[in-house]
Amino acid sequence: MRPYWSDISKMLKLSKKVDYGLIAMMHLARYDEVSSWSAREIAEKYDLPGGLLAKVLQKLGRKGLVESQQGTKGGYTLGRPADAIRALEVVEAIDGPVSLAQCFSSEGSCLQYEKCNLKSPLQRLNDIVIQNLSRVSIAHLVEEEFRDLSSNPPLDSNQPEQSLDLLPVIE
Repeated sequence: MRPYWSDISKMLKLSKKVDYGLIAMMHLARYDEVSSWSAREIAEKYDLPGGLLAKVLQKLGRKGLVESQQGTKGGYTLGRPADAIRALEVVEAIDGPVSLAQCFSSEGSCLQYEKCNLKSPLQRLNDIVIQNLSRVSIAHLVEEEFRDLSSNPPLDSNQPEQSLDLLPVIE
C-alpha cells in the first residue's frame, strides 16, 4: 500500500530531537561569548527535557558539531563557527540521512517500488529538501531569530526591551 499524502507530510516534519538540537546550536551561536553552557542550563532556558537534550548534544559532539569540556566550568561550545555548520549536518547527526520516503532510505524500497509513479517526483522533492537544508547555516538561523525579535518585540512588560543597537544589521 502506497503512503497517503498525510503520511508523507508526517515524514517532512523534523523530530523533536532535531528541534532540540537546532535550539541548542542556535543558543551556543547566539551566546558564543560565554565560555560554555551545560546541557542543563540550555534545557532550563528553553524548557526542554534535560536528559534528552544531553543525549542530543552527545550525538552532535560525536560529529564534531559541538565540543564538550569536562569539569566544574565545563559544558558545550560550537565545534566550528556558526556560519560553517549547516542545518543538514545537525539533522543528519541526530536522525541520520534525510529521506522523505522509504525508497530513498537505507531501509530499502517498498513493495510498490518497481511500479511506483511517485518515486521520481518524491526523489526531486527529497533532493530539494536536502539542498535547502545544506544552504542554511546556524548563523542564518540566529540572524532570522534576531530579525524576528527586532520586528516583533516581546509583549510581556516584565521582560526588558531588546536594544536594537546590540542586534546585528541584516540586509
